[in-house]
Amino acid sequence: MTEKNADSNNMGIFSCITTPLLVGLLLYGLNKTFGKTIKNWLFASFWKRAMIEYHSTMREMKKSHFDSMQRQKSADVDLRKKSVLRILEIGAGPGANFEFFPKNSKLMVVEPNAFFEPLFFENEPKYPDIQMEKFIVSNAEDMKEVEDNSVDIVVSTLVLCSVTSVEQTLKEVHRVLAPGGKFYYWEHVHDKPETWLRLIQSILSPVWCFLFDGCNLNRSIDQTVLGCKVFSQVEQKRFNIPLKKGIWGIIRVHVMGQATK
Repeated sequence: MTEKNADSNNMGIFSCITTPLLVGLLLYGLNKTFGKTIKNWLFASFWKRAMIEYHSTMREMKKSHFDSMQRQKSADVDLRKKSVLRILEIGAGPGANFEFFPKNSKLMVVEPNAFFEPLFFENEPKYPDIQMEKFIVSNAEDMKEVEDNSVDIVVSTLVLCSVTSVEQTLKEVHRVLAPGGKFYYWEHVHDKPETWLRLIQSILSPVWCFLFDGCNLNRSIDQTVLGCKVFSQVEQKRFNIPLKKGIWGIIRVHVMGQATK
């Protein structure tokens, strides 16, 4: 490696560490002054814009990931006769996944950030073939408003990084899924051991968690899903997203998977 390239890499690492720290200090001051509400509002506004680039880049991969939904049969006899599925999405944000859901799906949403609700309903009219049943402002760890064995599909994309307990969330997902139902997840994860990225993620995780609405950089979600042992079958794989600039470089390692009840 040349001296010039080494300096460039060092500057990149320095920037990755210092920028979130400076922004974190600013948000900490705002949070102290105005309370948690301002931070949630800022995150919802930021995430809406950030997802435009992310979604346009990852659209075809996500479409392939969700494609098998089209072959899923509802556990509800009446819905199955109509070829309709009941879907629950955790942390739907502005509704970027709507386009991947089968037509005529009945949709429930559990969203902990209330500021996503108006952004979510802005997108809803674009997908008239999806029937909205409930929008629940709640944490995924306690989805008491969703009945046991009542959902055919649960969807989580870039959400398990920010729940308080991944294990409890997975138990709730398993509880609400009907027998044979599937959990589709798409999450960023902690990089493999002995890499610079893993070290940076570990260092940044505390301030990143504050900046990005509870998002943790150091969770190996794929291992947690396998370790919880509540699903009868798990299929998953790690991959790197092609986005490398800004925040995407820090969370470029992802896992996509399906877990069956």
